[in-house]
Amino acid sequence: MSTATAPGALAGLLPESRVLTGDAASQWAGDREVEAVLFPADTDEVQTLIRAANETGTGLLPAGAGSWPGAGGWTRSGGVIVSTARLDSVFHYEPADLTLTAGAGLGWRKLAALLEPNGQWLPMDGPGAGEGTLGGAVACGVPGPLRARYGAPRDNVLGLEVVTGEGRLLRIGGRVVKNVAGYDLVRLFTGSRGSLGVITRVSVRLFPRPGADVTMVFEGGVGEMLEVARGVRASALPVAAAEMTVRRAGAAGGESQLAVRVLGGREEADEVCTRLAAGIGAAPGTTLRGGESEVFHRRRTAWEGRSPLVVRLAALPGRLAAVMGWAREVAARTGGRLAADVLGGVVRVKGSPADDGTAGLAGKLVSVRREVEAVGGTMTLSRAPREVAARVGWTGVGGGGGPLARKLKSLFDPCRVLRSRCP
Repeated sequence: MSTATAPGALAGLLPESRVLTGDAASQWAGDREVEAVLFPADTDEVQTLIRAANETGTGLLPAGAGSWPGAGGWTRSGGVIVSTARLDSVFHYEPADLTLTAGAGLGWRKLAALLEPNGQWLPMDGPGAGEGTLGGAVACGVPGPLRARYGAPRDNVLGLEVVTGEGRLLRIGGRVVKNVAGYDLVRLFTGSRGSLGVITRVSVRLFPRPGADVTMVFEGGVGEMLEVARGVRASALPVAAAEMTVRRAGAAGGESQLAVRVLGGREEADEVCTRLAAGIGAAPGTTLRGGESEVFHRRRTAWEGRSPLVVRLAALPGRLAAVMGWAREVAARTGGRLAADVLGGVVRVKGSPADDGTAGLAGKLVSVRREVEAVGGTMTLSRAPREVAARVGWTGVGGGGGPLARKLKSLFDPCRVLRSRCP
């Protein structure tokens, strides 16, 4: 079979009602040029599609609900998207054990509705988590500010079902906390962004939902908020998360906001807020409680949106001020904004390439990466135009393009049909 007819051959393996082509496919993919979007209904169909892709040499792009297409590290146009959106069944949910196993396409809203009657939740708050799927969040593996209290996604994934790039079915890990079989492979596939296989089923640990959700919002200049952030980070009080955002990042003073989230029992949360404000010597401008706090943070997960450029800088939390300085240099060049995980030491910049082309921006990013790596940190392009990524590289020292990554790719996807990549 010729590669020219390959996408059509794959599309013919599913009913027409589960295939998008032409403009409909590109719109679903966020205006990227793709040849088709396929919606398999079970693991067997995923295997069939991947095996056919190997036979025909068709490039595949794994995806969830299409809410965050750039998160897959897609570096080229073309190819066929395989969406797991229809794999949304719940196979096991045991409230007493705080464990759940579900299809990778289970949406966050459906998951929340299932867990809420039992007072439980899955506190993954990485970018795009609220609108996407469970499998998408695991495949991306990007933690949010709640990592400080609940751990990163890979800490809470107990087991996975994965169809590798050559069509093998792997069931790794388990669905109970004490089961550690396949633990390393679970962590390997979590965050691999579909570069090694398509995640079709996920087992996770759950947590009791706290009785109180309170967010103290401080506002002021960047320097002032960094001082408040330093006090929050140094406090021994149980803060669940703290995130600082900066508008007009290129301005001399900047307009910044620091949101400090406290979770726990009602009396405990109020006491922590009172003691924290007294300890850092600053009073919040606004305090959000209950549903208001939840909505505030749910909106925050959509902060990156569809920005054409997202740069992620990370270093030890104690170097936050320096990393913020480098991030502001990037933001000034891209008309961007900043969001910083105060407790995790991660700063993100979202923006658009400047009018002077890609060379100037690429030069600035290379320079910033060099400075960040000099203090033991990293700089990753979460999303970028292909010409920028080609000049800068998705990762720097120790990134995903080394010998070990190539060896893993050859083991799980020897024909390289999976076109997404792990930054």
